[in-house]
Amino acid sequence: MRTNSFTTNMKAKSNKELEAIFDEKEKYTEEAIQAVIWELENRNLIEKSDISVEETLIEKDVIDAPNSKEPVVNNESPFEGLVLPHLYSKTAILGFTIFFSTIFGAVLLMYNLKKMNKPKVRIQALIFGIVYTIFSAIALNYLPKTFLITFLFNIIGFTVLTEYFWNNNLGKDLTYQKKPIWQPLATSIFIVLGLILLLLLPQLLAA
Repeated sequence: MRTNSFTTNMKAKSNKELEAIFDEKEKYTEEAIQAVIWELENRNLIEKSDISVEETLIEKDVIDAPNSKEPVVNNESPFEGLVLPHLYSKTAILGFTIFFSTIFGAVLLMYNLKKMNKPKVRIQALIFGIVYTIFSAIALNYLPKTFLITFLFNIIGFTVLTEYFWNNNLGKDLTYQKKPIWQPLATSIFIVLGLILLLLLPQLLAA
């Protein structure tokens, strides 16, 4: 008998609900889609030889990874427990860490940790981001002010955020949907411009 952790859930759904999940397969976990296919086959809505879960996922615009034994919960979905979470990617965290600072990358990671219900680790990531950013700023005052040195400091910060906080608490092979970065990007640019203005303000007032 073909079953997985979603089988019981799918048996309770109507044909229309199953078809709705299947039509938007890119939003759901591979295990959930497999359970949908099995249930559709059991109801004779599709032939067993018609389709496989691998074929349904071939065009998914998400990060593929091994299945998790526990379904991810997303309260915004009408099919609770099936939808892949919308998280900021490691690439987004890298970009914010490199072009802004480690604290900006830490804020993105904190959003992910909140989404995945990791409150304690979220606070730890915030503390690390603040402490490391302050440490970097102080250290850079005593080192040659070059882009390479700043880049190395930020890379170290990114490595800790991903290798320690992400991989150990979210999982190296976490499956998720990429969350757009436009809102945090606009906020980050606004904050940086504000800080620059504050630094230049005494000179502007003295002029």
